[in-house]
Parts: sequence; structure tokens; C-alpha cells
Amino acid sequence: MISLKEIIYSLKENQAVLHYNVSSLEQIKAGIEAVKETKIPLIFGVSEGEREYLNSDLVKKIIDFYRENDNLEGLIFLNADHTKNFENAVRALEKGYDEILIDGSELNLEENIKITKKIIEFRDKSNKNCLIEGEVGFLPGKSEIQEKIEINEENLTNPDEALKFVEETKVDLLAISIGNVHGILPFVPKLDFERAKRIKELVKIPLVLHGASGLGIDNIKKCIDLGFKIIHINTEFRKIWKEKLREELEKETVTPYKIYPPIIQALKEKIIFYQKLFYSN
Repeated sequence: MISLKEIIYSLKENQAVLHYNVSSLEQIKAGIEAVKETKIPLIFGVSEGEREYLNSDLVKKIIDFYRENDNLEGLIFLNADHTKNFENAVRALEKGYDEILIDGSELNLEENIKITKKIIEFRDKSNKNCLIEGEVGFLPGKSEIQEKIEINEENLTNPDEALKFVEETKVDLLAISIGNVHGILPFVPKLDFERAKRIKELVKIPLVLHGASGLGIDNIKKCIDLGFKIIHINTEFRKIWKEKLREELEKETVTPYKIYPPIIQALKEKIIFYQKLFYSN
């Protein structure tokens, strides 16, 4: 069995993997259909809210079902995205999730180190194949279309703090803030690439780019070249889902299995676009 760690750590310099958040069966099916076509790895993300809605046990069983029945072992993975406390991290570890993001970005550095370290110690005793991602720096916004988000320099990741965090916690992956935000804005946020370059030189582990919706292809590609190995896109897919659903609901049918396929197809096409853009280099 190929682990997510093996996938991420074996990527070439100009390669990355798409991280795709889901909160419905239709979104999951779109990702599955994309992977069946491309044979390119895909990380399904479920935040605490998404896990509560879908049921964290059920979504794990759904992913396992497709792995086993559609021969997708080593191609689809599940991340407990934005996990904010020890108890929820333990649940994901015990259920066999492939990755957990410990989101201590709203804590001070010492508290962030403390909770992340505690979870890694538990991981090492229970589920060694699970990747642990830490986060230093704060990403403002939410996974919605927004008119304005305050981007303050004090929220950006301090390179020295990032190094201290990685050295003390021994995380596998690091999410950083370089001007990226959660959600889509009417303008493209300005990214601090020099900051990203400095952090990568110091920490020497794969970086994770959150909030890639609305950043534009050129910015994302530059981030990949700088060492970001997982690219989170969420709001853009939610926007496609809503717009296509609205379009399909205008039709006369009231049959769900006739309404959903075009939505799945639209999501699938965009997933494939990003999979090939990030991975096929």
C-alpha cells in the first residue's frame, strides 16, 4: 500500500497534489471519477464542519469503499482538514485518516507547538502512516466569495518562527501564510514569494498552500516551484457546485439522479484540469 507520505515526498520539484474539500456525496463522486480517468493522486479534505455534516466515520468508509472497489489504492487520500483540538485529532487518527492538519494558527507559537507536538507523539504510537501538517501564520477569510478581507503583515508567517515550530514538533508538512486567504476576492491577493522562499530554505519540508481559490494559475505555479506540494482549492469548487445546481434546478425534472450528474461532471472537469496542471510536469 502506497502511503500519502510516499506520494508527497516523491514529487518532483515542479509537481504538487490537489487538495479538494467535500461535504456531499456528489462532490466525492466527482473526485472519484476524476481520479479514475487521470490516475493522478487526489486528497479529499473534510474540515471539522464537513466531518460533522457528513459523519467522520461515514466519509472514511466511503473513501475506503472506492479504494477497494474501484482499484484506487494509492490514489485517493483523506485529510482531517483544520482540526483545532486534540480530541478531534485523536478521532481522525483512530479512524485511519491519511493526514491531519493541526490548525493552531490562532494560538500563540508556544501553544501551537505544544498541541501539535502532543498529537504527533500520539500519532507515533497509533497511526504512523498518518501525515501531520502544522500551520504557522494566520490566513484570514472563510471559504466563501467575499468583497473584502484584511491582510495584515503580522498575520504572515515569520520564517524564524516557522523553523522553531518545525524543529520542535517534527511535523511532516507546513502550511504558511504569505498573503493567501480563504475564499475568493474581487482582486488577486499579493503573495510574498520571497518570504515563502526563505521559509522553504529554512524548514526543508514540503509546504502546503491553503486558499488557492482566486490566486490565478501563474501564482499557484510559482508557489509549486518554490516548494508547495499540496494545493488547497475549495471555494472555487463550491462556486461551480452552486452555479451548476442553480442551472439544473431550473429544469422541469424533480428527480435527484437526473439533476446531479451535470454538477458532478462540471466538478470533475475542473478537478482534472488542476490535477494535470499540478502533477503532469
